[in-house]
Amino acid sequence: MMSLAEWNTTPPDTRAPVSVLDRIFAILDAVKESDGSITITDIAARTGLPKSTVSRLVTELTGQRYLARTEEGVALGLRLFELGARASLPRRLVAAAAPVLRNLRDITGERVGLWVQQGTDMVSIAAVAGRLPMLPTRAGMRSPALTTASGKAYLAFCADPAVVDRISAPLVEDDADHFREELAHVRDAVVAMDVEASYPGILAVASPVLSSARAVLGAISIAGPSGAMDPERAAPLVRAAGSTVSRRLAAAA
Repeated sequence: MMSLAEWNTTPPDTRAPVSVLDRIFAILDAVKESDGSITITDIAARTGLPKSTVSRLVTELTGQRYLARTEEGVALGLRLFELGARASLPRRLVAAAAPVLRNLRDITGERVGLWVQQGTDMVSIAAVAGRLPMLPTRAGMRSPALTTASGKAYLAFCADPAVVDRISAPLVEDDADHFREELAHVRDAVVAMDVEASYPGILAVASPVLSSARAVLGAISIAGPSGAMDPERAAPLVRAAGSTVSRRLAAAA
């Protein structure tokens, strides 16, 4: 294993990157280290790549918005900043929601979860165990957005109709119309419910977490036994929890 002293004194590997992916990363690193704009010639010098290769890859990266043209050359593009913002969102959400989730579990005794949308699923990024041991609390658990309370709470406030269309695509025409009507009711109530549609014997109630600009970021859910949990009592609690996390995120921005 390399010691700290060796790490600090070992010269960097100056060999030119071989694979296309290595070349792309080398170009992005060169642009990043320029602290602004950099020319194609300077990128080629820093990476050891042929200037023609750099020019071709820079053109492709610019077309995909990973790089942007400037008067001095190229700079990092908006797409990288967008990806960075999305990558940091789960951490910010968890930090803002952690005390709210614990408090909600203490009040209800039920499993409380924080979810974000990914593909056609909702993915758990934080959870606090409740009285049902069969409900997992591990981060990374996936549940279908189409049927879960957290999914409907998210989709009701999703501004991108393509996301809703993709997730509701398996539904036949009448069911698709009913689903959109349900999402409209969720928007009015700011609460979604799942009564044993996703898991037998389980009732879930969820509310969205919104940004200061009213963009949906995720959803908070309470899940418990359908025969013992009172959805009318849970609804205002989870709605208040979603609003609290939204305010905490805005205050931390």
